[in-house]
Amino acid sequence: MSEHGHTEHHEEASRGAAVRNFVFGTSDGLVTVLAFVAGVSASLSTRRLVLMAGVAEMFAGAVSMGLGAFLGTRAERDWYERERKREELEVAKIPHLEKEELREIYRKKGLDGETLERVVDAFTANEKRWVDIMMSEELGLQPVDSSPLSAGLVVGLSYVLAAAVPLVPYLFLVGVSALLASAAITGAALAGVGVAKARLTQRPALRAGVETLLTGLVGSAICWAIGRAIAHLFGGSLS
Repeated sequence: MSEHGHTEHHEEASRGAAVRNFVFGTSDGLVTVLAFVAGVSASLSTRRLVLMAGVAEMFAGAVSMGLGAFLGTRAERDWYERERKREELEVAKIPHLEKEELREIYRKKGLDGETLERVVDAFTANEKRWVDIMMSEELGLQPVDSSPLSAGLVVGLSYVLAAAVPLVPYLFLVGVSALLASAAITGAALAGVGVAKARLTQRPALRAGVETLLTGLVGSAICWAIGRAIAHLFGGSLS
């Protein structure tokens, strides 16, 4: 609470990254497996085959997404660390040039004269803070919030949890009934994920929920049509 009675709420950076990875892993799991199941259910005749194919895709997708998140986060972190070391070296070796770069950054923000010099002197008085400012203001880079391992695990596990949702109806139903039930429960989950994503991206919740829902359903309809075309091409449902 500030002296003016205003309260600001900020999530811890690492927690925010974990939530973000969970939401995006869940979204991908729901959309991908619903679309996949819709496609194979149009060409495979038995519930057992649909479930086997769905479960195989669920784990294959989770491994792929998890490894992608791991490698992507590690590459992002390595890039940041490499650029930071370069910036630290420049601050140590050519401080006069780096100081002029900082001065130019804040001059473009509208500062000049004594005010500009006071700001520059304040930021360059501490080398770590100076490098932090150059990383953010000059290069537009921010520290990576999560570790590669945690990013990969969160994305992979959230993918598995979400991917199981479209498969549940196939444990009890067959054919079109199973597909419709799968689309219904997955659609509800997609809408919820869309609202959660809106909270992270500061977008209108209703719009994000509807967009995510429509994306999943349209993708599923396309895959179902492709599956039907494949079944027709081979002279009927595969068994």
